[in-house]
Amino acid sequence: MDKNLWQKVLPFAATLLMLLTISPLTGLASQDGESADDSFMSYEELVENLYQIEAESSGKVEVSVIGQSRQEREVYAARVGTGDEVLLINGNIHGNEKSGPEALMQMLRTLGTSDSSLVQEVREGVTIVAVPRLNVDGAEITQRQNIFPWDDVMAAYPNLEGSEPAWYYSERNGGFDINRDFNPDLSYEPVLEDLPGTGADPGFFLTNESRMLRELYLDLRAEFGKVEAFVDLHHMGTPELNETGEDVTVAIDYPPLGPEDSSKYDEWSELDQDASRRYALAAALGVKEFSDNEEPGVARYLHPEERDLPGQARSSFALNGTATVLFEMPGQQPEYGYDQELIDRVENGLWGIVTRMANNSIDNLNGNDFLKLPKYWTSNVSDMETLVERFATEGEFEGDKAVHSLTMHLNAISHYAQEKEADKVVKHTHSFKSLLDHQKEEELISEKAYDRLTDDADYLIGKWQAY
Repeated sequence: MDKNLWQKVLPFAATLLMLLTISPLTGLASQDGESADDSFMSYEELVENLYQIEAESSGKVEVSVIGQSRQEREVYAARVGTGDEVLLINGNIHGNEKSGPEALMQMLRTLGTSDSSLVQEVREGVTIVAVPRLNVDGAEITQRQNIFPWDDVMAAYPNLEGSEPAWYYSERNGGFDINRDFNPDLSYEPVLEDLPGTGADPGFFLTNESRMLRELYLDLRAEFGKVEAFVDLHHMGTPELNETGEDVTVAIDYPPLGPEDSSKYDEWSELDQDASRRYALAAALGVKEFSDNEEPGVARYLHPEERDLPGQARSSFALNGTATVLFEMPGQQPEYGYDQELIDRVENGLWGIVTRMANNSIDNLNGNDFLKLPKYWTSNVSDMETLVERFATEGEFEGDKAVHSLTMHLNAISHYAQEKEADKVVKHTHSFKSLLDHQKEEELISEKAYDRLTDDADYLIGKWQAY
């Protein structure tokens, strides 16, 4: 949490105590030889901190065990607030994405110990349930997947004997990408004929972790009638904004469920993508409002219209009527270490959601305003035009002639795209790639601009070939 919010919601002594207990580390290793992971909470430290927060909260925070991992580590949830609006927050579903738990622990400490008017309003208006670290086994060895070898899967589910491994199972790491193991049918049990599936299919609830998060969601829905919102905290790569070239400092998203004019999810009548965009916008606004900095790196996460991942937790819960939001922080572990500014940024985004839930102003936001956030990825020709303009400004081309040639090609592609002439889009995009190759041979374009524009041209070709 940045300085302005500390002043609003935490006494100075609590701030000082927290700052003394963290040792920020960025990069691959510290000067004394520690690994990049050493400054993140271990499993034992996470458990100790949760119970410390509970003890200091005078009953405001309740800690519980929601299940056990395959390696018999207990998975914890913390609950705070008494409001009718329910927010479920999940962290560290991928074992190499560790900043989410740090942000959640900071927020829980504030919610449990501060009596500021802002925090009281949140506690009275919202019930917050947080699972700081879902993938406790993967986090211990810093790998994306959990630990659940396929032989053990067969032992746990004898009815699946003879099936191929689920498509999101990693033979190399002996575990699952848990964030593909969800199904909008919350009573689903795995059956042989559904495996191995594809990315466009729901998951199978094979892992302990997905099953315990499902049960937590169902328990909250039974208690409150509805889980209003779900937030999932992740890490990604380190992209740059298309228009400015600035680093993306946090990317936010609503559920990836394909084109909204598709009939694929017609039976899921509770799906409300506009609500998810409102909550995502609230997160983006919170990052900016509660920071001392301008935060120009807040962006939309990768979301071409054809991206369709119903097996993600956020997608499955969204199909059940919950507004869902994805946070993606730059830099995965162990390559990138502890970054306090990044952690504060995520916490600020969470405050942007809960404060608006508490005063009901989140319903007054315009979900389409979320789509105005800057992008760092290409989904249409105009994105490539923006990139050429930026690369020209940055001096990535030798002379105006090279820029003009690329621009003219893109103008032609844009015309054919508007006319929905797929064959001509593909043909002229191939021609655009040939021009890029020529410019590279003649040293008229930088490697950076060539690589990005070539990759984006390949994406457009694939998109229009499938049109």
